[in-house]
Amino acid sequence: MKKILVILIALTALAACKTSEANYRAAYERAAGARDGADPLEGTIYGASRRYTPQATVTLNGDTALERTIRVKVTDEGGGIRESLKPFSVVVGGFKQLFNARSMRERLADNGYSSAFVVETGEPYYYIILSSYPNRAEAMSALSAAREATLPVPMKGEYPFILYCPR
Repeated sequence: MKKILVILIALTALAACKTSEANYRAAYERAAGARDGADPLEGTIYGASRRYTPQATVTLNGDTALERTIRVKVTDEGGGIRESLKPFSVVVGGFKQLFNARSMRERLADNGYSSAFVVETGEPYYYIILSSYPNRAEAMSALSAAREATLPVPMKGEYPFILYCPR
């Protein structure tokens, strides 16, 4: 009799914990509602890094651009060499995944932007450099041209911007 009672209690407990489609749907809707309108990077180390990255709005010859100061290095197999990276660069994209950054760089190179290359931060976060220059004036001129050009890749939100990489 005791065994039957234990079995009945166990079956009741299992039936009460059974998941249902309604439970999955409710959990999905809560998660989807929480992320709507939120920056997917905001809660990550990348979001924290971006929040504390020194940046300024720079105006030169009537043109205004966002300039960020970030220490980066040229990524292995990212299309560039160490000498490619000058103090001021035009950044047209950024990714958490190296594969995506390399893919964007390859699309740029295939469409006439052979000087494009990938750099990485310490987190790592990967930026795609369209071109790099020894001074701010040349970088601002290239940034203006990039804004007006029809690039083979979409630039979203904060892109393009000037990357200042102190030596």
